[in-house]
Amino acid sequence: MVVSLAQFLEDTSSVEQSIKTIHSNIDRIQTLQNQILGSTSLQQESSYGDERNELLVNTKNLLFQIKDRIRKIETENARLPASDSNITVRKQRSEFIHEKFTSVLEEYRHVQDSYIKQQKDRMSRQYRVVNPDASQQEIEDYLSNPSGQPFQQALVRTDKAKDAMAYVKQRHSDIKLIEQTIAELATLFHEMQLQVEVQDDIIVEIDSTMEKTTKKLEMGGNLLTDATISAKAARKKKWMTTGIVAAVILVIVIIIIIIRKSSA
Repeated sequence: MVVSLAQFLEDTSSVEQSIKTIHSNIDRIQTLQNQILGSTSLQQESSYGDERNELLVNTKNLLFQIKDRIRKIETENARLPASDSNITVRKQRSEFIHEKFTSVLEEYRHVQDSYIKQQKDRMSRQYRVVNPDASQQEIEDYLSNPSGQPFQQALVRTDKAKDAMAYVKQRHSDIKLIEQTIAELATLFHEMQLQVEVQDDIIVEIDSTMEKTTKKLEMGGNLLTDATISAKAARKKKWMTTGIVAAVILVIVIIIIIIRKSSA
């Protein structure tokens, strides 16, 4: 069932407001992540991280809700007949919120990409402090597996091995969490692109159905016209036949009258 224009505008305004909430969440997430990067203690870093993680979950849920709402709106629009007086307004409005949503997805991904890069740079510097002669390959191995034996052995040579290991584990877990968020954003973005293709297919299907219906109506009209012409021709033949029969009868009557008069 397609909702009224008033309800449609209310729904899209609600979606737009939710997108603004996403923007606010992203700004706060970015602020918290900058504070995480600048933290000087594990406790401080954990405190910022807990607030940030809660925002990540809330933002993720809201993103998926918005995606589903936009899909519903676009599906309804795709099923509107081309003759609908509000179709232009509806399509322009739905395209607007679709673009705003994909834009906020890109913004969020950019923020998280930047954070991961900074966090990895931070861990790389930390590793070089522990092992100044480390090669780039060693650093990359460390970033992928900071709990590996080479780093453990390097930590043994330091006085703060325990604290360093705690930092490493926390930051590595943090990176994995954000990488998961980025993967989810990529999936959402891909689904939004697919939605556009699906709506295009629906529109093509509807146009095709309408074209077939129009052709059938035209064929029906042609058949009706042919039937009308045939009926007129039949009626004309009927009257011609009746006229001929009447003329023949009249001739016969005249002949009979003439014969009778001659006999008399």
